[in-house]
Amino acid sequence: GGHGDPRGHLNPDGTRPEAEDIEDYHDPDPIDHTPRLNLVKERGQTFVVSGDPPKSYSQLWPGIAQKNVPYWHRSRLYIWGNTPLLMKAEYLFFYIPVLMIFGLALPVFTGIYAEEELVASTMTVKVIGRQWYWVYEVESPTDDGDDDE
Repeated sequence: GGHGDPRGHLNPDGTRPEAEDIEDYHDPDPIDHTPRLNLVKERGQTFVVSGDPPKSYSQLWPGIAQKNVPYWHRSRLYIWGNTPLLMKAEYLFFYIPVLMIFGLALPVFTGIYAEEELVASTMTVKVIGRQWYWVYEVESPTDDGDDDE
């Protein structure tokens, strides 16, 4: 029985190969393994020309019948394929709600902080809730006669 080379698992010098660790897992230069681009210069611009000619539907998907395929006009790409327009819409859908939230939140915060400042209060009522009863303390400023009235 020929079962292959009995020393095929060894290095050419007869030593055992090192155990696989993740070192050198990726190629040092992956560009060495990419196909060469077919570049064509035309009218001052550079284009990449495919070496693979375009295929029909029946060649791409041989088992799928291509009957009653809906037709969408190319002008739909003006919206769905227009990346700068989509980016503008995405920014608007982010920044408009942010501005609305800030427009609502800023007056609320200024109102909350303005409530903490006492302006010409004539009486202060302090209410303390105990376990079984309430304690009320009423403080009113004494009339010294120093008022401007």
